[in-house]
Amino acid sequence: MRFAVVGGDRRAALLCSLLLQDGHRVHSFALEQAPLPAEISKEDCLQACVYAADCVILPTPAQVGGFLNAPLSSEVLSLEALVEALWPGQLLCGGLLSEDCCRAARRGKLHVADIMRRADFVAGNAALTAEGAISLLMEESERALRDSRALVLGFGRIGKPLALSLAALGAQTAVAARDGADRALASILGLNPLAFSQLEGLIGDFDFIVNTVPAPILSEAALCCVSPEAVLLELASPPGGYDRRLAENIGLHSLAAPGLPGRYAPYSAALLLRTAVYGAIRELEE
Repeated sequence: MRFAVVGGDRRAALLCSLLLQDGHRVHSFALEQAPLPAEISKEDCLQACVYAADCVILPTPAQVGGFLNAPLSSEVLSLEALVEALWPGQLLCGGLLSEDCCRAARRGKLHVADIMRRADFVAGNAALTAEGAISLLMEESERALRDSRALVLGFGRIGKPLALSLAALGAQTAVAARDGADRALASILGLNPLAFSQLEGLIGDFDFIVNTVPAPILSEAALCCVSPEAVLLELASPPGGYDRRLAENIGLHSLAAPGLPGRYAPYSAALLLRTAVYGAIRELEE
């Protein structure tokens, strides 16, 4: 098959190499700063990259601020312009594709596969994110996770493996969740369940606080109660769960880690992407 890999980070570069190793023809665009094998063309023109490609692969997430997610390139390209360059019948794969992008793709008679809607990819990506988050927490603190007090905000696809991993490493782990069923499950799994309404009075007791909820859930009052010795980690996409500017202004040790799998374990993340892309191709052929 012929693949066109457009934009992305280290994961995309490694994906190019994996596809090449599998015997496919691979062209790239908006990856000019990435080290790629000589057999992979770094096209100067989008049209040359996607011409005759069976599958066009975009990053996960596909866009940042309305433009192609391309940290290894100087290209500034809207997804609408990208879709207009594609040919009817091509398969477009990417993560978190916008509704506007999907509508434009359907008008162009393209096949569309949103990688972030695939359960296998989502589960694997969440596990890598949780592992990367733990590594980051250990790097950012002089305190061991064992016997520390950790709080995970949210108990969804990332919050679950993260909270369980923290507990397995010996941290006294609490989970804040809005849904009563999630809190009940957390309790059954040996975690300390909390409602968001309890945070203001308890949050100052935690050494590590990790947010996984992509919506403001920590009030300014709760944020001001966080211990200055704590590590506060934002994993959610914007707007995130708390005001990072306020956190920095009051002297909290706050950091954000978007796209953590691509930073922490890019090769494993590329393997996940390859599996998801091949799965989308098989489903289209069926």
